[in-house]
Amino acid sequence: MSFVPDSGQLCGLSLQVAELYGKPHLHAHYAGKGVRTHRMDDGATCAVCRRMATNVHHVPPVSKGLFTLRTPQGEWELRPALFALCGSGTTGCHNLFHGGARYQPEWVWFLDYQEAWWSGDLLKTYEPHDPGLFAYGRWVIHDRNTGTTFEPWR
Repeated sequence: MSFVPDSGQLCGLSLQVAELYGKPHLHAHYAGKGVRTHRMDDGATCAVCRRMATNVHHVPPVSKGLFTLRTPQGEWELRPALFALCGSGTTGCHNLFHGGARYQPEWVWFLDYQEAWWSGDLLKTYEPHDPGLFAYGRWVIHDRNTGTTFEPWR
């Protein structure tokens, strides 16, 4: 990441956490305006192992709340991205994000699109969580046990 937004834009969050908000979902969506209105897509499979998904994980966790992105192009209230996963917060792949936090998700921008996000230029074209954002970046999951990274299933 070459571009770093102004610290005022981060609203006290680290760049690593702030970058997780508003990005495309994996096999899940919000059914309403609230952060707890999450739903799995019909026939959703786990973004990690492709088994039948049984739960939705918020990236970052719901406890972090919403994030207001203020840009020269406008202001957006961003919610966490959603990953459909197998298991619960204590079993299956969902546990690997919670229990011991083996898996750490990261949004990685292609080229120099990070600046276009933080300036609001991308958000003037794409709503938060729009799958079209996959043309500008991708999800990567870091496995802290093995030191490897992999891309989740889309």
